[in-house]
Amino acid sequence: MESGGGGGGDPQEGPSATPPRSRTASCDNGSPIDEKTRRTESGAAASSTAPPRSRVVYGPDGFPADGVTRAVLLHDCKHSDGSIYTVDYWSKVYRLGDTRETCVEPMMMTDTWTSCSPDWRACERHDSCTMMQIFSLKLPYTSVSLCGPVQLYGYMAVRDLLNPFRNYVFNRSRDDPFTVEQEDGFIQMSGPKRGIRMEGYVLLEYDMKIKMGGEERDDLQLIDGVAYFNNLTIMNASEHKQRIDGDCGAVDITLSLLRCAVEATVQVGISDLEHGSGLSLRLTASYISSRFVLREGIRLADGVVDPEACELNKYVVAVPWKVKLGLKLQVSQIGGSDHSVIDKFFLCSPHKHGHQNLAFKLGLATVKVKVTWSTLDIPRSLLGPDCYMYDFEAARDLGLLNV
Repeated sequence: MESGGGGGGDPQEGPSATPPRSRTASCDNGSPIDEKTRRTESGAAASSTAPPRSRVVYGPDGFPADGVTRAVLLHDCKHSDGSIYTVDYWSKVYRLGDTRETCVEPMMMTDTWTSCSPDWRACERHDSCTMMQIFSLKLPYTSVSLCGPVQLYGYMAVRDLLNPFRNYVFNRSRDDPFTVEQEDGFIQMSGPKRGIRMEGYVLLEYDMKIKMGGEERDDLQLIDGVAYFNNLTIMNASEHKQRIDGDCGAVDITLSLLRCAVEATVQVGISDLEHGSGLSLRLTASYISSRFVLREGIRLADGVVDPEACELNKYVVAVPWKVKLGLKLQVSQIGGSDHSVIDKFFLCSPHKHGHQNLAFKLGLATVKVKVTWSTLDIPRSLLGPDCYMYDFEAARDLGLLNV
C-alpha cells in the first residue's frame, strides 16, 4: 500500500507534453472581500469548539439523544454578524475573509510526466494522498412547520490547504434554489470542483437559507458558520454522519476519510437523442471492496438532461488506491415513445494518470462516459501562492508560529 503523499513534487520535473496554461493554478482572478465593510473584531481571540446548542438534547452518556453525532464548530464564527471575519488563527490560515473560489483545477496531473517511474501506468513517482469524500447532504428537519417541499439556497464550501479558497459542494442563488422533498431530505451537491485533500484540518464553511416568499427579508436562516474536521479523528474508509444544527433546522453531512486516494473526474455526454424528447438521468458512484465499510453511494447527477446540451458537468470523486470505482447509470426518455428505464453498471480501476472512455448505445440515446484520473501530488511549479501541505506550514508562512 502506498503512503499518502501529495502537494510537493519536484519543481524541476516536467510532463512529457507541456501542460496548457489553463492548467496552472493562478489566484489572480477575482478579489477578496473588503473586510472593512464587515463587522470585524480586532485582536487575536482564539476560536474554540462551539458549546452544544440548547435545542440539542443529550442523554446520560453525554451523547445526543437522537443518536446523531454533531459536527465540531468554530465558536462565534458566523456570516450574519460578521464574526467569521475576525482576524484569528483559523481565518488567517484558511483565508475565511476571502470569498474567491479555489484556483486549483481538477485533472491537473492527468497527463503523463517524464518523471513517471517505471512508466505512467505503474507510476511510483507521484503519490496518492489522504482525501475527504462527501457522500451526501440531507435536510433532516426544519424548526418551523412547512408544508410541502423546501427551497434551499446559499452555499457550502470546503477549505483545505491544497488551496484554502472555497471549493463549493453546494452553491445556489436565491433565483435558482434547490427543491428538497421532505420524504428523503436529499440535497443535490454541485461539487466539489476538485479533489479535497485532507492532510490535516479541513474546514467546511456554510451559509444556507430557506426561501419563504417574494422578499429576501422573509427568508429563514438554516445554517450559518464553520465546522472543522481532523484527519486524525476520523476513521479511515468508514462513513461518518454528522449534523450541523442551525437557527431554523439542520443539515446532515455524510463523509469519509480515504487514505491513499486519487482523484477521479467523471463526465457524461449525450448524443443521438430523439428530437423533441428529453432524457432523465441518474448517475451514482460507489466503491467495490471487501475491506471497506462504505455502503452509501454518491449521487452525482439526478435530473432531466437538456436535449441541446452535449456534455454534463464534471463530477469529482476520491477513489482509494486498489479499490474499484463503481458507476451506475439509469436513463429513461421523457416526451418520447420509450418509457422504459435502462440500467448500466460498470467498474473502473484507479490510476494516477490517464483516462478511460465508455460508450453505450441505448436506442433512445447514446451515452458517453469519460473517467479521468489524477493525483493531488501537484508540483509547486504548477501551484500558485497559498498552497500548503499542512496547517502548521501555512501558519509558519504567515508568521503565526515562531519556528
